[in-house]
Amino acid sequence: MKFIKLTVLFHLVFGIQLLQAQFIKPDSLYTKTEIMIPMRDGTRLFTAIYAPKDKSRSYPILLNRTPYGVGPYGENQFPRYLRPSDAFAQSGYIFVFQDVRGKFMSEGEFENMRPMKSVSKAKIDESTDTWDCIDWCIKNIPNNNGKVGQWGISYPGFYTAVGMINAHPALKASSPQAPIVDWYTGDDFHHNGVLFVPHFFGFFSSFGQARPSPTKDWAKGFQFPGKDGYDFYLNQVKSMKYVDSFYQGKIAFWKDISAHETYDSFWKNRNLRPHLKQIKPAVLTVGGWFDAENLYGALQVHKTIEGQSPK
Repeated sequence: MKFIKLTVLFHLVFGIQLLQAQFIKPDSLYTKTEIMIPMRDGTRLFTAIYAPKDKSRSYPILLNRTPYGVGPYGENQFPRYLRPSDAFAQSGYIFVFQDVRGKFMSEGEFENMRPMKSVSKAKIDESTDTWDCIDWCIKNIPNNNGKVGQWGISYPGFYTAVGMINAHPALKASSPQAPIVDWYTGDDFHHNGVLFVPHFFGFFSSFGQARPSPTKDWAKGFQFPGKDGYDFYLNQVKSMKYVDSFYQGKIAFWKDISAHETYDSFWKNRNLRPHLKQIKPAVLTVGGWFDAENLYGALQVHKTIEGQSPK
């Protein structure tokens, strides 16, 4: 019942009623703009904005920040549908998709699960980038109603959870879905501290490659020698030396993994739970019982916010 109430709340906050979903072509109802939004340190983040052609009313903004690219790139290029679903496109939102700092077409340096500036002593973090993005959108996108919702799945779920911390006043609702919260204890690459080699190896062979300059394309990942992944990891990846030899120092995060085998300050600074307090937006956390990667994060984000921000 609690989750049903939260789902209703998510839409009531915006004052938008969902219509029956029917597939539509986004370019028939929306115009697309691509822009580099400046952050407080001068770094500019690539952002794709899809705004309704109907200017007769104002619309809430639905934000998604991702390290996975906001393609298709080009103001004349449209996706098959506007995520998270066609129902949202029919209801009428201003959709904002942003490449996070250091990924794809955005400027800056990328850092995995960038620590909050309160523990890293940096000038920026993903919370401030979210704040700056929202502030720019509210002030510069025509026909917005001053209300923003943010959502994301898996890694974008992490950015959604971070966006709730010290949130911009315009952020009214957030939905972190399968969010990452602690990469050492239970999410993705460590299961209670034990490195989950197959998942890490396959993912970071592409995602972890350095990006010398902005790009619209994914880096080419490891080409597996056959279709039997079990046999490959059992008989070929017998030690970390195989991973070292393949990565050849090109995957910076593998160096971090190797250097921090215990739950030291490197991992503690990337634990999001201590920072999930004084959360003000309405929150709908989503997870899946059969999610082998991020069920832990979903449960922990929900539990932590309920305990530290019960309102």
